[in-house]
Amino acid sequence: MHRQIRKWTWVAIALLAFGCKEAHSKDKSTKAAVAPVESAPLLQFSPPSARPSIVQSGRATDAALAELSGVAASRRLPNVLWVHNDSGNKARVYAISPAGKRLASWKLKKVPSTDWEDIAIGTCGAQAADPQASCLYLADTGDNRAERKELHILRWPEPHALPAPGEDETLKVKGEVEVFAFTLPSGPDDIEAMAVLPDARVVLFSKHNNATSTVYRVTLGDAPRVEVLGTLNLRDEQADHGEALRVTAADLHPNGKTLVLRTYGRLLVADLGDVLSGPADAARVALARVAWQRWPQPDEPHGEAAGWAQDGGIWLLSDMPMPIIWHVHDQVTLPTEVSPSNR
Repeated sequence: MHRQIRKWTWVAIALLAFGCKEAHSKDKSTKAAVAPVESAPLLQFSPPSARPSIVQSGRATDAALAELSGVAASRRLPNVLWVHNDSGNKARVYAISPAGKRLASWKLKKVPSTDWEDIAIGTCGAQAADPQASCLYLADTGDNRAERKELHILRWPEPHALPAPGEDETLKVKGEVEVFAFTLPSGPDDIEAMAVLPDARVVLFSKHNNATSTVYRVTLGDAPRVEVLGTLNLRDEQADHGEALRVTAADLHPNGKTLVLRTYGRLLVADLGDVLSGPADAARVALARVAWQRWPQPDEPHGEAAGWAQDGGIWLLSDMPMPIIWHVHDQVTLPTEVSPSNR
């Protein structure tokens, strides 16, 4: 009797040890996909181009990349672009190469996905354990009918590595996504463009039909605070001939000063200095007087994604099946794929 008890006791211990080992292995592999790696350096971004021209970098032919609405160049992985689809698609963020190859995808579990419109990269906020850490920000702010009472900003640590070749390329971001819910002080507004300031505050740009854009600044936290910074006048009467210039994408250069706005008709760039970071009262005056540079842009419908490139240029994609990946810069030597060392 005692011998049988001892036998089954040892069996139970062995099974328990195996189960713990297996659970630890699974937990370790899941965290490795999303947790920051201290040794991964931040990439350096060159100053904005001086004489930009446009060239085709590739084409995203993967069926999953059918309605790309946002793009951001990784600050950790060379030659990697983070992208996402527009509303009506699965809550996933994709890593692609400049040639358009899908490298990996991340499922975001149990997060708002009413109308994802833009993606950006910035610091992770004052509460981050590592002040040099980079985070992905996603704007769930689209509101074509101007009826949403609540908008959302999602934030999670930027992955420092892609899955190894041959592994399941779909990874889950579970328990690591922060969701910030907020309302606009002046009521619903359609917002498709977002930029992140160096101090982790978020700037949003509305999409209007009269060549203007209302600028909001959101301080993230348990109770996000929203300020109206002012209104941008985007039209040049001589250059734009009455075009609506509806803002569909935005990005702030890592220098924290140079802003790019994409509209259906124009690609607009301006050096705003510290206007977006400064007092709201001063911003209202300065934003009304911005002098815009007009960079070349492809003649394509539904251009809804723009993000600064590491070389000082700008990546552009459209919300269309098999979109072309455009690169606006004064240097046309482009990488085409991610090297094995980056995986």
